[in-house]
Amino acid sequence: MIEPEHCTLIIEKYYREIFSYCYAKLGYSHHSAEDCTQEVFVVFFSKHERLDETDNIRLWLYRTADNVIKTFLRKSPPVAVSIEDSSEAMNIADSGGFTEVSDSPLDILDQEERQLLELYYDSDYGQRTAAAKRLGISLPALYRKVHRIKKKLRAVK
Repeated sequence: MIEPEHCTLIIEKYYREIFSYCYAKLGYSHHSAEDCTQEVFVVFFSKHERLDETDNIRLWLYRTADNVIKTFLRKSPPVAVSIEDSSEAMNIADSGGFTEVSDSPLDILDQEERQLLELYYDSDYGQRTAAAKRLGISLPALYRKVHRIKKKLRAVK
């Protein structure tokens, strides 16, 4: 068990290091790194009684930081980028948009197969049961059909 007084020393010793790690992993976002670093040490303090003095605390903190960062990234909405800030997007806009790609591998699929793939990939894992019901098939049948379509697409290569 790590004593509470020793926890303070550990936090003082590793805070900057863990912050720097989070800062780099989170795309150099100061605010996000600060939030994640604080969360790492909240977890550390809540579990310090289960840790032993002989444990590699530094390694434990890095693993915890990885877990906190993964959770943070899953919960965070994607960062919005202004079209004016992207020279690539501006070039596409100036040129009249995207060019239509011909000879897509999806061209070998019939309308039903395309709709099935679209429904499958537009639904989250938990929503796929409802998607299968809308199609009037079971979830395993949906998976089999998607598997067959993927196999058909791979054969085109």
